[in-house]
Amino acid sequence: MGLKKLVRGWSASLDDLEHDRLSSRFKTVELGRVDLCDCPLRCKVRIAGEIVSLRTVPRAGSPSLEATVDDGTATALVVFTGRRSIRGLDPGRGVVLEGVVRRERNRLTLVNPGYTLLP
Repeated sequence: MGLKKLVRGWSASLDDLEHDRLSSRFKTVELGRVDLCDCPLRCKVRIAGEIVSLRTVPRAGSPSLEATVDDGTATALVVFTGRRSIRGLDPGRGVVLEGVVRRERNRLTLVNPGYTLLP
């Protein structure tokens, strides 16, 4: 480890360190992957990120699982309608999502995307 990198680690904010960690973790998932900050709206995209939080909320009378995903550049809300839980989908878990991104309440949102769990 070089001196420059060591000093940066001491002086960087926690947000910068978390951004670097997530960016380096998902660099290997490159096949058509787009950063959340560069996602085109209303187009099918592939993103990779880490589940930050999960919650079950009622939407239109049925339960929906909402997950917040962070890839180091931005966060997105992922909604799985009609689901209370998905086995293996836990906070801290890496996931690749494929779906259409839209902006809902000033936030990037994917509804019922295809997903692949990462180790």
